[in-house]
Amino acid sequence: MSFTLEELAIVLGKLADYGVDFVVIGDTVVQLALKKKELEGDIDLFVIKPSVIVDEQVFIDISEKENWLYTTTEAGTPRLIARVDNKEIPIELYENIFDIYIPEEIISSAKSINVKGRKIRIIKPEEYLVLKAKQGVDIDKLASYIRDLKNIDHKLLIRTINLMPEEERKVIIHRLREAGLTF
Repeated sequence: MSFTLEELAIVLGKLADYGVDFVVIGDTVVQLALKKKELEGDIDLFVIKPSVIVDEQVFIDISEKENWLYTTTEAGTPRLIARVDNKEIPIELYENIFDIYIPEEIISSAKSINVKGRKIRIIKPEEYLVLKAKQGVDIDKLASYIRDLKNIDHKLLIRTINLMPEEERKVIIHRLREAGLTF
């Protein structure tokens, strides 16, 4: 189901109002860079605080107060289904745990953007491309985003790849090439 920029601002604003500190890490980042008015899929957030595992009850409480659904992701982290009017918007919450790893440098360098009057922090599209290639799923979606993004900063791409564990870098580069990037 798609959702609007206004609906994105509403649900992320509610989380921020509850004291959740986060950075948008999923393909919402690319959709925003492409200036889409209607966004598709779910919203992936890297939560800085509170911990999605240790402080899980915080997210259960938010879901109850907002009449949202609370479930979990495949990784075992919280997944909220936010309700805005008649729409349900999935929000998946992550932190560096289990096999999920996002370097601190990516999170700390996230930029703030204004979405319908709400400041939200997002990673850069190039960082998303590297994280998606690291994950190794949806190579077709990755290829589509690479085609659609007009100005990919190759220096940032290489810097981001170099933040990844050394044993994963060749695979990441291979997947990015497979998706249509040239180095």
